[in-house]
Amino acid sequence: MHLLIGIAVLVAAAITPFYLHALIKFHDIVRSEQPDWIERKGSLSFFYEGFPRVFDPNVGLAVLGTAFSRRIYELRSPAALTYARRIRLLLPLALTLYFVATVAEWL
Repeated sequence: MHLLIGIAVLVAAAITPFYLHALIKFHDIVRSEQPDWIERKGSLSFFYEGFPRVFDPNVGLAVLGTAFSRRIYELRSPAALTYARRIRLLLPLALTLYFVATVAEWL
């Protein structure tokens, strides 16, 4: 059981930097082409001053919503579709592996 936990955490941790890279690159593409889709400010956004805008939860969720929507086909950059597909693949995979490791640890 501990081997399963270790492998799940190791694979999920290896996936996470690739997911974050795709998220940041996709945010940059959307911000340059359609800034009104993702420019959101919440009442607690001042906590995230000094961080990249994508790490503000309001902006991050807007970027994820765009990546999982059909609006990606409205973007002109061919890299946008590539990064959106990476996000669509890597986010559920990493979350599933982290969930499996957490549940296996409880058992």
